[in-house]
Amino acid sequence: MTLFVVIILVMTVNLENYRSSLEYREILRILQKASSLQENFVWQSTSMGKNIISIHHLEIDFVAREVVVYFDGKTYMIESDLPVYVKLDYRTSVFKVPEFRMGLGCLYFPFPKEIKTQELRNNTRFPFTPDNEKHVSIKPSLAGKRETGGELQVRLMDISYYGLGLIISEYNRSFIKNNRILWITKLQDEILPDPILAEVVYISNELDHQYQTRKNKELRVGLKLSGIFPLDIFQRFLQ
Repeated sequence: MTLFVVIILVMTVNLENYRSSLEYREILRILQKASSLQENFVWQSTSMGKNIISIHHLEIDFVAREVVVYFDGKTYMIESDLPVYVKLDYRTSVFKVPEFRMGLGCLYFPFPKEIKTQELRNNTRFPFTPDNEKHVSIKPSLAGKRETGGELQVRLMDISYYGLGLIISEYNRSFIKNNRILWITKLQDEILPDPILAEVVYISNELDHQYQTRKNKELRVGLKLSGIFPLDIFQRFLQ
């Protein structure tokens, strides 16, 4: 990647297409995916402009709970009194590092508590408002397709052909965290002839106030589908 292209990326990141990931396991997954990619970089905003530095290698230290970033220390300098920003090649994720320590050609910083990452679903999404409430039914993948035990009906924030945005009560957080692969068994009250497997790709505490209609705290949960809904059932569901 040329320096010119890097500068354009830094200057034109559109955060409208991003969401905040605050969930520890998802943040670690993003860092792990990015560690095997080549076009990661860091930058600092100085009085002279943006100092953009390519990352040679990114390591995750699970014992120290730190990220180690290696760069060309002979060519580039990082100012210790300014924050560092990191752009990862995986889903063009970005985050701020307010505190770090320097090594020889490397810098160390704690696992970030928040990462801005692009939405996975770039196809058409159909949102539902509290005035037009819809539900889906989910259950753990360890259960058989036809078993009804452990099934949970949850509110839907939006749906696409490849994913779902769910609204989950804080009370059911452990259900989601302990069951990262789920069966989708129903759209509203219509049973899917063949349940579809879905993966939990994020759990977020950020939920628009218009969806926060219950007294208990609620979470935003994103699912990525392994298949697609039958077209006739999907169209009836959207009506």
